[in-house]
Amino acid sequence: MLVVIGNKKEELKKDGFQNLINGYENVVLDIGTGDGRFVYKKALENKTNFYVGMDPAEKQMEIYSKKANRKRLKNCLFIVGSVNNIPPELFSCINKIYINLPWGTLLENIAKGNVNFAEKVHNLLKKDGVLEIIFGYLPELEPSETKRLGLPDISEGENINQILSSFKKLFEIEEMRELSKKDIGNIETTWAKKLKHGRDRRIYKIILRKKS
Repeated sequence: MLVVIGNKKEELKKDGFQNLINGYENVVLDIGTGDGRFVYKKALENKTNFYVGMDPAEKQMEIYSKKANRKRLKNCLFIVGSVNNIPPELFSCINKIYINLPWGTLLENIAKGNVNFAEKVHNLLKKDGVLEIIFGYLPELEPSETKRLGLPDISEGENINQILSSFKKLFEIEEMRELSKKDIGNIETTWAKKLKHGRDRRIYKIILRKKS
């Protein structure tokens, strides 16, 4: 497992991850963590949980990895990876997964209801594990990306239900709602803070629990 510590990359030995998470109540994974702000803030707030940020862009994660080092936070880790390149140590180890405002391939997997993606996320979670997804986009503001990825219109409820159909075999839907700008601003990610002051767009929050 390749990890980012400050501005350096290190290889974590096979049993190293298990040693790090021992003794914590929950292990929480943020997929597509970006600069790692969300993981950093969560780790500061709750020392009983261990937080993991995963992103393929290792340089971005250096920003909050450095901050975590300066604070000497022991309950967070930044790893290099993606849904298509998941470190095997993570499987069946996670209590909760966050996917906050994804973009690129990660957004495409969610918006198109990719079954293979749903299965991978399912396999990361422990029994009764929870998946929380916050996503949305506006074709008028992101026309090139929406067209490139072939993203469906999410302004209609029936399309959201279609997206969720790939998850329903593996998860129970506990919550699905549209977020207000205030809700979005309360999400501790760098991108969410920018969206709070931008144009209105549909952003959905979906919470799913792994079926036993």
